[in-house]
Amino acid sequence: MKTLLTLIFIAAGSIAFAADKCPISGKDADPSITAKGKDGKTVAFCCNKCKAKFEAKNR
Repeated sequence: MKTLLTLIFIAAGSIAFAADKCPISGKDADPSITAKGKDGKTVAFCCNKCKAKFEAKNR
């Protein structure tokens, strides 16, 4: 039973962290506003202003 509760707790924690945050402002990200990072991963932003700042830093 203890193992089951531990697994439930871990699963619930990972769901809480699944919400994307804007890497510039820390606000909730809008999945329709994205850019590719230098590593090729897609990054989501809260607004186009933050997206522009990210792209300027990662050219």
